[in-house]
Amino acid sequence: MRRTNPTTSLRGRVAAAVAGLAAAAVLGALGTAPASADSTVAARNLPPDGRTLSLMGQDSDTLADYKRDVLDQSALGAPAPGGVTLYTNLVLGGNPEPLAGMNGPANWGAGTVDFNSTLAQYPGAAVAVGLYLSDATTGCNNQPLRAIIGTNDSDVTSGSPNLITRYRDKVDEMVTKLKGYDRQVFLRIGYEFDGPWNCYNADFYKQAFAYIKGRIDALGATKVATVWQTAAWPLNTSTDHPEWNYVVTDPHHFDAWYPGDQYVDWVGMSAFYSAGSVNTQWGCSATDTAPADLQDRVLNFARGHGKPVMVAESAPQGYDNGAGTKSCIMRKSPAATDANTIWNEWYQPYFDWIAKNRDVVRAAAYINTDWDSQTQWQCADGAQAGGPGCSNGYWGDSRIQANPTIRDRFLDQLRGSGWANG
Repeated sequence: MRRTNPTTSLRGRVAAAVAGLAAAAVLGALGTAPASADSTVAARNLPPDGRTLSLMGQDSDTLADYKRDVLDQSALGAPAPGGVTLYTNLVLGGNPEPLAGMNGPANWGAGTVDFNSTLAQYPGAAVAVGLYLSDATTGCNNQPLRAIIGTNDSDVTSGSPNLITRYRDKVDEMVTKLKGYDRQVFLRIGYEFDGPWNCYNADFYKQAFAYIKGRIDALGATKVATVWQTAAWPLNTSTDHPEWNYVVTDPHHFDAWYPGDQYVDWVGMSAFYSAGSVNTQWGCSATDTAPADLQDRVLNFARGHGKPVMVAESAPQGYDNGAGTKSCIMRKSPAATDANTIWNEWYQPYFDWIAKNRDVVRAAAYINTDWDSQTQWQCADGAQAGGPGCSNGYWGDSRIQANPTIRDRFLDQLRGSGWANG
């Protein structure tokens, strides 16, 4: 299944799994980061003292609700997130216009995105920006990427001004706006580059990434870090397009997409499933590689390049915290469950996985969203992912405030000494 709009993440996946401990044991599991953590990775905007930056997202409506329902409830004593996640696009000729959300409120069917309102509600918080660069809805010709890098193709060189000039002007406008926020920015350039729903050409993608990084440096945007984010999608897809390099079982898969150490500050990844939750989430569909193993491959790739990892998107896909149900993500078939099961299958393994890999996992963004309320992510009972009534698979409701048990345990985790919060 593929997304047709630039908003939130993806298609169907999630990160985490296995076992459950009491809240006190949970804090102990998080513990303190290894003393040597900062000696193994280096990057712009790296949190100090081996800590992991916590972020919440991923649209302005969701973030306003989180502030009202969690942060503003003094009795909860909730730690403020160290950052927020939002989205924008850089695709000319589409609707909404390029830099939507940054230049004014926009909604792609996945909640309102309004940088000005969210950054005002979260003063001082870092912002992770998902930058959409795909022309998937108009033929997958990679025109935005080709224009940014300045190919000699007639469709980008014709006109006055031509598309190369227009796209590059928009890149500079975006970088200037990000610099003007005067806060840490994590720019996820062409996020989920190897998600087949984006149909990026690997070579064009790498060159466009390098060009945008060059403009960040040339314009003196020293607080803007680049994030190279894989979808960690466990299916081989579009094998009839070898230039897309969507064969995740290829041991050189990530090498084919990597722009180079000089351009990448952070390795990013989507993490929606793992050992404890995978039997539920993928119970009605096979994978080409084990999702948890693929996620660990991302971590090892980052270690090999001395880069920190940002878990740029994560949520318990297929679970509904409010209704107390869980379902396979490729065909909606919710079954009754309870908060303890949801916690033990997804949340506890998620936090344990971060704690275990804190030498490299230095930022983690959680998507605190009622997916079922957003038209882009809605899925009818019994519908098949990618088919009528379920274009992007089944997601559920990942709001922690939808269940007090999950909410309290989640906040206890973020109080651990390993986290850098707001």
